[in-house]
Amino acid sequence: MRVFVAGGTGAIGRPLVAQLAGAGHDVTVLTRSVARVGDLGMEGVTPAVGDALDPDAVTAAVVAARPDVVINQLTNLARTANPGDLRRGMARTARLRREASATLVAAAVAAGARRVVAQSISFIYRPGPGTRTEADPLWTDAGGQIGAVAGPVAALEAHTLQAAGIDGVVLRYGSLYGPGTYFARDGALATLVRKRRLPVVGTGAGVYGFVHVDDAARATVAALEGPTGIFNVVDDVPAPAAEWINLLASLYGVRPPRRVPEWLARATAGAYTAYLMAGQPAVSNERARRELGWEPGYPDWHDGLAAACR
Repeated sequence: MRVFVAGGTGAIGRPLVAQLAGAGHDVTVLTRSVARVGDLGMEGVTPAVGDALDPDAVTAAVVAARPDVVINQLTNLARTANPGDLRRGMARTARLRREASATLVAAAVAAGARRVVAQSISFIYRPGPGTRTEADPLWTDAGGQIGAVAGPVAALEAHTLQAAGIDGVVLRYGSLYGPGTYFARDGALATLVRKRRLPVVGTGAGVYGFVHVDDAARATVAALEGPTGIFNVVDDVPAPAAEWINLLASLYGVRPPRRVPEWLARATAGAYTAYLMAGQPAVSNERARRELGWEPGYPDWHDGLAAACR
């Protein structure tokens, strides 16, 4: 089938485009630079040059590609853990979620596509005990920094799922690890762990749902057909923050992380970071397994992170 990918040169985009092309799909990748698509080193991938925030350019590119499916993998996050860079990256990504997602859906309708598959996140559910499923609400009424993350995520999901004539699929990926991510050996978080600059916040009870980028890409390929709606894409084993930070420290042969109180993390790193480290709940992947027929190649993050750190 013909597949149009926005965000095809990012952490998920690279393995996703490789898997799509390897499966024989006709792939077009939206890019601001033809060279970036060339750097993928894949035959049969067509670049479509344009800025994701330029509605006319995006619409023209999608209509010209005549895709069956449009995939939205757009983010513009910081590449470092510098607090200022992180804030600016979150703001850029929030704008893409609010604006570019609507443009892509409208362009998909104009091009006669049948489906839009969009990247969302599983780490903005309301905190509290228990494991979250797709039926649970996002924390959109939190306000402040947390609301600034949740609001654009909710907007992206609404654009994707509510468009007339389009089958909408939202994939709420967990925290990504593997090449090109913060958890890669040269990534921002792994670097902070090696320098003992990533502390455990409070008791470190925030429960991460991890997923390797290759597994996230495979879930996206699985979503080209079949059921619609929202799917959590995480591995099988919840990961308390204290546990994964300590594991990374041991893998890199450095001393255990320091600890800071939650109030201090909130004051210095922000409410969202404090939520991730101390408050986010566990997430279930049962629906993706059952209805997409997806299984993570790395079902346990302990093994996956160990492999990614080599």
